[in-house]
Amino acid sequence: MAAWSAACLFIALFTTNPAYKASVLAAALIALVAGAGLRRIRKLLYAIAIVAAFASLLNFVSAHLGDTVLFSLPASIPGLGGPFTLEALVFGLTGGLTIGAAILAAAPFSVLLSAHDVVDALPRVLSRSGAAIAASLNLVPAVGATFVQVSEAQRMRGWRPRGPRSWAEVVVPVVLTSVESSIQLAESMEARGFGSGPRTYVKPASMQRADWLVTATAAAAVALFGISTAAGWAAPWYAYPTLTLPQVDVRPLIACLLLCAPVLVWRARR
Repeated sequence: MAAWSAACLFIALFTTNPAYKASVLAAALIALVAGAGLRRIRKLLYAIAIVAAFASLLNFVSAHLGDTVLFSLPASIPGLGGPFTLEALVFGLTGGLTIGAAILAAAPFSVLLSAHDVVDALPRVLSRSGAAIAASLNLVPAVGATFVQVSEAQRMRGWRPRGPRSWAEVVVPVVLTSVESSIQLAESMEARGFGSGPRTYVKPASMQRADWLVTATAAAAVALFGISTAAGWAAPWYAYPTLTLPQVDVRPLIACLLLCAPVLVWRARR
């Protein structure tokens, strides 16, 4: 899985061609849906869409470059004044594709794997750091769940939001509950001997035949795309100064399609 994620990130970040970025995004999305299902990643897709749209809008507003001017604002407006071009909009959309592909490439670590699986896969020298990171990542959803519970309890007691000061009646209990949960987690880890000796395993993790298949296809995708770039088959694309259609070659496109290999493996495990 790590090899597949690295291959997706390599191709998405190595090329400037939006056609190949979109291919990586599509392959990562198909593989993730096959392994986790569309319902489990629906909120993740919403978040990716919001982040990608923000990145696209930011480039469109800030980059006043390109020959195809859509409209202009007076130059006297600080930060926003100047021409708004089609090239800046399309280049921003390309950045959104990159962000979406990168997030989907790393998503299997949190969607398909448990926290202890990720920690067990780390080297021995990083075991304590991995456990601390895994525990800290659980803090965000725990705070969100606590916020919902406290706000619902306060509403049942007649509380209604009346301004910034009224939210203190919700924020303070949430903070106190989060601190108490953190203390309980630290005491539980200490009671289980965290940090007192070498890391132990319930069952040693081993690579299966399907895992080797995904790793091999990921390595083949990276190698083929690297060769395609060196040979000039994966032509770069530039949005400025004039917008042109990206050139697409079959050989680097095959490298992107190889990233769909986890579909069979992860669907069988589902």
